Amino acid sequence: MQDFVGVEQLSLECQKRLVLTQVTSVDGFTSDNLKITVNSKTVVISGSNIKITSFNKATGDFKAEGDFNKIVYEGKKIPFIKRVFK
Repeated sequence: MQDFVGVEQLSLECQKRLVLTQVTSVDGFTSDNLKITVNSKTVVISGSNIKITSFNKATGDFKAEGDFNKIVYEGKKIPFIKRVFK
């Protein structure tokens, strides 16, 4: 797995075209959901008729088309004890 140095860029045009940089892997894919890893963070993308149009693992460039309606960055969960005893 390759780690990229830098900040990822996400571009969404008219909720139809998605362009994302710094992608290290595609972890799951259906026509309604897409789960990818970007700079060690998980990104879950939901919609309909999702199609991956290109993915270059060497450069981290990713493109997809479809009807996108939700993009969520999932962070690492903090253990309960650490949240209570700050």
